[in-house]
Amino acid sequence: MATGNMRESKRELIMAAAIQVFSHKGYHQSKMEEIAVEAGIGKGTIYEYFPSKLQLLQEIMEQSFHLYDHCFGMGISPAFSLEERIKVLVQGHLQFCQDNKDLTRIIFLDTDVIDEELRKWAWQKRVEKEQRLQQFFETAIKRGEMKPVDTRLLTVMVGGILMSFWAPIVVGNWQIQAESAAQQITDILMRGIGLDDEPHQQA
Repeated sequence: MATGNMRESKRELIMAAAIQVFSHKGYHQSKMEEIAVEAGIGKGTIYEYFPSKLQLLQEIMEQSFHLYDHCFGMGISPAFSLEERIKVLVQGHLQFCQDNKDLTRIIFLDTDVIDEELRKWAWQKRVEKEQRLQQFFETAIKRGEMKPVDTRLLTVMVGGILMSFWAPIVVGNWQIQAESAAQQITDILMRGIGLDDEPHQQA
């Protein structure tokens, strides 16, 4: 049992080091030797756990998306209104980006330039997230919580808004308060940006 825990600890150490190196140097520019140095172990030890750099990245991506999915949907109750659901989703996304900057950089920056199989896998994860979001909107229309709109169009629009935040937070080091920002974003999505009582224009 102790040996198993030790192996798991070593595996996590290697993955944590790889996240640091991949995030700051990019996948293609990173070398296994650099990951070994970051982890404080010999290069050969890495290959005992991960046969290749690509397989190391694949496992990091799998764990990252699992963590992201947990944050993205954490705390959502079936009884929540559409507005409550949107706020929880937005807050989860923003909080993930803030708390996991290195992982965020890897997830949203590198997937298009790595490996065709991994790129397709990452795209499927994105499709699954969009399907879940679209289902939220379809359910809200059935409940009478929003007017009937093209839910696919709305899903792509909201997904684009969420995606636009990672770079300012991770690259620009934008210190954003996730809960407050999520409330403002939700309010804008639900009610627009116009004044509540716009004065009539004079002829």
